[in-house]
Amino acid sequence: MSGSRVTALGAVAAVLVATWPSGAWAQQPETRTAAGGWSVVTGLGQFVYDEPRVVGHRIWFGVSAFSAADGSTVGRFLYRHEWPDGTLAAQGQADVTCVRVTGNVALLTAIVPEGEGTVKNHGFYVKIIDGGRMPDLIVDAQVQNGEERPPTHCLDPETDLPPGLPQRPRYPVLAGGYAVACC
Repeated sequence: MSGSRVTALGAVAAVLVATWPSGAWAQQPETRTAAGGWSVVTGLGQFVYDEPRVVGHRIWFGVSAFSAADGSTVGRFLYRHEWPDGTLAAQGQADVTCVRVTGNVALLTAIVPEGEGTVKNHGFYVKIIDGGRMPDLIVDAQVQNGEERPPTHCLDPETDLPPGLPQRPRYPVLAGGYAVACC
């Protein structure tokens, strides 16, 4: 992706992230094609859990992240977790440590920096499937590692979880959306 396109995608994501939360989330970002070895994922989206103990919990994820051909990654990840009645359960930001894009699928890992938020060494492992004109899909897994820093490399929450853990569901993005681009 040219430097100007990377900058443009970053600017769009920065505006979306800066207006957290807002009506801008309901707009689908324009998908662009990357070149020059860059992997890019940007956008904001909301989905609703329907798993035991979290039925009806509303989740917002915002991301603006870039990974170069050499694997160096820079980006921010925002999260907001609301109870079914809309009250805030958790909110914060994390550093994106890995982005990997293949076609319309992005894997990203984000780690809450030590000293931020209420959970020490919390990791997010997210798969975003850019649906184009159809709704995007999200698969997520999270880990609270206590005193140890969680893995920072990209993990697919559908295939890379330890044996014995239940399959993670795919959730449609109900508001907002993501742009995924690669090389």
